[in-house]
Amino acid sequence: MKLLLKNARLLDMVGMFPEIKERDILIDGNKIAEISQVINESADKIIDCNKNIVMPGFVNTHNHLAMSIFRGYKDDKSLMDWLNNAIFPIEDKFIDEDFYWNSYESCLELLQTGTTTCNDMYFGMKNIVKAIEDSKIRSVVSWCITDNSIGSKPEETIEYSEKFNNDKNSKIKVFASFHAPYTCSPDTIKLVVDLAKKANIGIHTHLSETIDEENEIKEKYGKTPTEYLRDLGVFDVPVILAHGIHFSPSDIEILKSIKGGISHNPISNCKLASGICDVVNLRNNGIKVGIGTDGTGSTSTLDMFEEMKTTAFLQKINNMNPEAIKAYDILKMATIEGAEVLGLQDEIGTIEIGKKADIIIIDTSGLRFTPENDIATTLVYSANGSDVLTTIVDGEVLMENRKFLYSDEELVKKKVKENSKRLLK
Repeated sequence: MKLLLKNARLLDMVGMFPEIKERDILIDGNKIAEISQVINESADKIIDCNKNIVMPGFVNTHNHLAMSIFRGYKDDKSLMDWLNNAIFPIEDKFIDEDFYWNSYESCLELLQTGTTTCNDMYFGMKNIVKAIEDSKIRSVVSWCITDNSIGSKPEETIEYSEKFNNDKNSKIKVFASFHAPYTCSPDTIKLVVDLAKKANIGIHTHLSETIDEENEIKEKYGKTPTEYLRDLGVFDVPVILAHGIHFSPSDIEILKSIKGGISHNPISNCKLASGICDVVNLRNNGIKVGIGTDGTGSTSTLDMFEEMKTTAFLQKINNMNPEAIKAYDILKMATIEGAEVLGLQDEIGTIEIGKKADIIIIDTSGLRFTPENDIATTLVYSANGSDVLTTIVDGEVLMENRKFLYSDEELVKKKVKENSKRLLK
């Protein structure tokens, strides 16, 4: 199938500076086939972009999709209090349909607000994968292992990695995962490292999220969490490290050589008072940093526009310098640099001929875009997810003019409300 986008103001995220180009874009199958000032070739579907912004979809580098049910539940607590006394007891009661419908809702919220790729870590992954497939979002997935939840997850991880990672046309990629240094013994972490090496895949985990984590690992092992994971071989494979707030200078030296990078989750970190990740320092040291939302329970919204502006504001105040990070740098973190963290930079993250067609169209007709003096600052500081008109993943239009074409939004919301009533009563 051929899809033609006419009259686009293209922000392709290629290059060092934001540049708007008036272009037509031809998509053939799932890839971008041509980008020209005028394309007159016939197509199966034509979308008039009406001079709106066309850019790569966002890459959300850390999610817990099935946590949509926890939006607004037991808020205003510290991380460990929230996890142990509010979240973990409810998660233990999840059944298959909870994983499916809760994840489906998150996928739709992501697509509706401009995210075309997400990176999920959770339990009940068979049903989460089904929700990902039904929603048609692109995703990296991993079965989260803790000391008490190993079970068949290693075998399932290998089975799914063979199924999806070896399929060049698959929108799903599989990583190995352990939850965090403070929930996993050395033996469990080594098990996951061996699993990742055996399956030739990366590892997704939480790292250095709170001061309590730092103190606990130092007390138990006499090392920082980063040193602890290094010594267990975690950094021998590509890694996605969520949060990364409390790194020491020696930790930074270790992280300079990793494959993969850090997922910065600013709203979750603020809401739980975990701290501020020094994104500027990480990037200055050549460490890749993407942006993630974390799960809905700790972030309340999966809108990457909100995460982008929060990232910018926190870095400026953290460095007491309004020039510490530019809006275009933030956009890169949410697109191509996020793709680099996930190892998908050759497929997504920019709009270039030959890349997968993961594209969003942003309505610039509203007050938030008037006047539009600088597109990068307008997108980061003014826009929000409700400005996304159309979302395209793998060359397929999933949402057009704010309407989902393949998913029943009302049914999904109904099911999640039922799950919430049953589980949270």
